[in-house]
Amino acid sequence: MADDRSTAHSNSGDHPGASRRPAAVIYTHSLLEGSMTFIKSQAEALVRYEPVYAGAHRVPGIELPPERTYVLNRQTPLGVVEEALFRVWGWAPRLVLQLRKHEPAIVHAHFGTCGPAGMALARALHVPLLVTFHGQDATTDRREALRTHRGRELLKRKDEMIRVAGGFIAVSDFIRQRLLADGYPEQKVLLHRNGIDLDFFAPDATVTKAPVVVFVGRFVEKKGVRYLLEAAGMLQAAGVAFELVIIGGGPLETELKTAAAQLRVPCRFTGFLPIADVRTWMQKASVVAIPSVTAANGDSEGLPTTLLEAQAVETPVVATRHSGIPEGMRDGATGDLVEERDVLGLAARLRAFLESPSRVRSMGEAGRQFVAANFDMKTQVAGLEAIYSELRSRHRA
Repeated sequence: MADDRSTAHSNSGDHPGASRRPAAVIYTHSLLEGSMTFIKSQAEALVRYEPVYAGAHRVPGIELPPERTYVLNRQTPLGVVEEALFRVWGWAPRLVLQLRKHEPAIVHAHFGTCGPAGMALARALHVPLLVTFHGQDATTDRREALRTHRGRELLKRKDEMIRVAGGFIAVSDFIRQRLLADGYPEQKVLLHRNGIDLDFFAPDATVTKAPVVVFVGRFVEKKGVRYLLEAAGMLQAAGVAFELVIIGGGPLETELKTAAAQLRVPCRFTGFLPIADVRTWMQKASVVAIPSVTAANGDSEGLPTTLLEAQAVETPVVATRHSGIPEGMRDGATGDLVEERDVLGLAARLRAFLESPSRVRSMGEAGRQFVAANFDMKTQVAGLEAIYSELRSRHRA
């Protein structure tokens, strides 16, 4: 079961012609943070299943369809109590009743730390559980995990979750190997990569490439933004004409803005942007930088969606040899890889794209072809729905 599923199997009662699609309950504690566009994109691309969103609480971020979105805690005193009861005892009768109206067929929990809560929902709904691990949830070391409530929750209930869950998705082979090393059974760990909507993320002939470097992501240690700023400072000192556009936000924002000012980097911080605006910046850029590193606590990427989105719009990438990143590009063909924290190498590879429009064009075209062949959302979602249907069949048996 370690293969990367890419074809859907027929399953009576859940084909497109059915009068009502069975529901896939998409669970994560916080619905839905601005950096989690990949969750909604995948869910809304489902064909044979209807995505219904469930969470412990709502957060400012990504808009979700209200008629298919349910949370325990709506910031009322009763909601606080309901969330606490659910997190400790798995008791959420109101949420379960709301979800049953949609004829749920499976609970798909995103992030391993949401797996225990997903397990409680799956039990109450009498449906199978699937858990996707995206990065930090599989890579943070045990000592650091014990410092957080969610980390302790996962460690405490890991063995039970392994017994109960129908399967665990790893979004890259790097994450799969980490799960296997951590004791997750090989027969339940599935390699299934995220996909990209190639119709949405497409090159735009009306957008002219400019000497722009784009970064998209959260401002946390593993994203390596500080090293990107240092590389940009070297380019500035060398007289290279460019602009650095940093899209996102997070706990290191003040620190990074201070560093950019000290380094005199020609830089703009945009905050989180709507996905269409992110796409426009990627289309305009000569290169997208993904300088990810392994954080001090072990936190690592899975396979950054930004990597795929950039290549899909025919913009090459400069990224680090980190976690699943080498699985999502072709080094020297769709972009360039450098070692983690290699500021000199990062600056040199960025400069090579900023000063060579022909290289940008040829590698950009190769990137689009690579993503279309390996990460087409339609193909990947068909594979995901095949996993759903297989887990349902096993659950019924």
